[in-house]
Amino acid sequence: MKPVGLAKAGELAGLLHDIGKLRAAYQQYLAEGDPSKRGSVIHTFQGCRYLMERYHREEDSRQSVIASDLLAFAIGAHHGLFDCVDATRRIGLRYRTEKQGTDYEACVQALFQQGISEQEIDQLFSAASDEIATIITQLSGTYADDEEYCFVVGLLARLLLSAVIEGDRRDTAAFMTGITPTSWPEDRTPIWSERLSYLEEKLKQFPNDSPIAAARRVISEQCATFVSNQSGIYRLTVPTGGGKTLSSLRYALAHAKCFNKKRLIFTSPLLSILEQNAEVIRAFVGDDGLILEHHSNVVQEEAGKDALSERELLTQSWDAPIIITTLVQFLNTLFDGRTTSIRRFQALCESVIVIDEAQTVPTKLLTLFNLAIQFLSEQCHATIVLCSATQPCLEKTAHPLREDLQEIVPYDKEIWETFRRTELVTESCKLKEIPDRIRTLMETTDSLLVVCNQRRQAAYLLRETCSPAYQSFHLSAVMCMQHRRDVLAKLQETLTQNRKVLCVATQVMEAGVDLSFGMVLRLTAGMDSIVQAAGRCNRNGESKTLRPVYAINCTDENLGMQPDIQRGKTATIALLNAFQREPERFAGDLFSNESIRYYYQSFYREMEEGTQDYTIPKEKTTLFDLMGFNGTYADEDCSGVKEF
Repeated sequence: MKPVGLAKAGELAGLLHDIGKLRAAYQQYLAEGDPSKRGSVIHTFQGCRYLMERYHREEDSRQSVIASDLLAFAIGAHHGLFDCVDATRRIGLRYRTEKQGTDYEACVQALFQQGISEQEIDQLFSAASDEIATIITQLSGTYADDEEYCFVVGLLARLLLSAVIEGDRRDTAAFMTGITPTSWPEDRTPIWSERLSYLEEKLKQFPNDSPIAAARRVISEQCATFVSNQSGIYRLTVPTGGGKTLSSLRYALAHAKCFNKKRLIFTSPLLSILEQNAEVIRAFVGDDGLILEHHSNVVQEEAGKDALSERELLTQSWDAPIIITTLVQFLNTLFDGRTTSIRRFQALCESVIVIDEAQTVPTKLLTLFNLAIQFLSEQCHATIVLCSATQPCLEKTAHPLREDLQEIVPYDKEIWETFRRTELVTESCKLKEIPDRIRTLMETTDSLLVVCNQRRQAAYLLRETCSPAYQSFHLSAVMCMQHRRDVLAKLQETLTQNRKVLCVATQVMEAGVDLSFGMVLRLTAGMDSIVQAAGRCNRNGESKTLRPVYAINCTDENLGMQPDIQRGKTATIALLNAFQREPERFAGDLFSNESIRYYYQSFYREMEEGTQDYTIPKEKTTLFDLMGFNGTYADEDCSGVKEF
């Protein structure tokens, strides 16, 4: 916690978090060793009670009250979260401290008998409260909005709790198993320097004999020269096929070397994308011992109990130089209530976090996501890289990122044109008219991908267009992973045999699938989805001329149960109408930066208030409120909230 200015706070929380184990009842519980009584003797709230009764009195300063609140929460919740304020407006910390903090006087006396004096604890608390006050002052000056301010104070509480859980579980694991995970040096610059040199030597082996290779090299070099910028939130906007994975890896290694970052974290929205990225990262890092993959498809090879246990420990703590994980696991680390997720939060400090396909962050989580990455950047000294070919305008959301995000690679029309392989054609018709359109297109191409918004649309179109003249395939998210893999393998084989192919699918084919079709037909949805689908057309530049991607507005579809797709479709139609009136405003290109930006601004405007705050209809509130201001259950008199 020292690098983020909370060394003394972490030390004090660590000192007091388990003093309940010094009580006689707990020692008897240990001596009996009865598994059936596991967890029956509470030892968590004695440390909380000491803090609250000594530093949280009416005569104590506001600084003392705030610090004792946050530290007591970190101690009290290290074996499981509790409601700070519940539906009856009962204050959880006060209630549990009184009910479960029994025998705390005896525990404190036992602590003093171990050689720690009351004066030493007072001095430690004074230093810890100064640390916390410094951060609270920064947050108060940064967030004028009370709701945002309360939310980020909650993130500070989560950070303290995460550190307590990490220290507690690490020591317990070492004692119980005798296994101590690899200890990485404080100065990791030599690691990053060595791996960066390895990567750059491999990059030199790439041929530079084509416009695409030359453009990829330019993108990579720009990433390498941007590294000296301080920790912050940056965009890496690279066209499909632009070498985004290697360029972001090069930036991350070089930036980590420049600022002695503790780890690199790479997230992907889909397992299919993650597995492709992981293969590239492993090949160009050149040391598997530095890398931890954390996702559901990792299979632990039989390597003995110790090896398995060490991997489990690393998965719980993310204590490895390079982490490759899913967006879901990353979001769990930010917001999930399980202690296993909370524990990893401290690992985000002083990291480089590369978020691939940033546009896939769920819209209902945008507020929480924006505030969290801002907190990581400003308070935890993390650098966040938002990667996408269709960058969302996070500075235009309901609770926006406050800064105008800088591009690592500035937009260059010539470079983007190098990777352009398709042109967008827009049409409108009813669903029953689309089969005829598909049959007509199949007469002019060897392969066609049709991407639908709904499974029933895909089933209908497949049924209506089956023909002995070509081989038909179907893919959707309801198919199990192995079934999808089998179909994709057969589809890939058929495409390479130059046989006529029709594939009708849902959004599962939009990303993470390395297949190339002669044409793509996408039922109109969000522009990000259309661009992703276009990435499956002429993917490898098989045709030297631009191939058509048809965006068809299905005028009679009902997307009432899919509000995000409906909002995306509405925003896309707004863009198409604006483009038709003033094409020069968008550089004459529906895939241009100007077009994508206009689309996202329209998309966010379509959202009702609270949509981005993770609405909980049953409770008539939002997760943003519950994790911050808590206006639903807090006392009616919440004036002066900034004094907290």
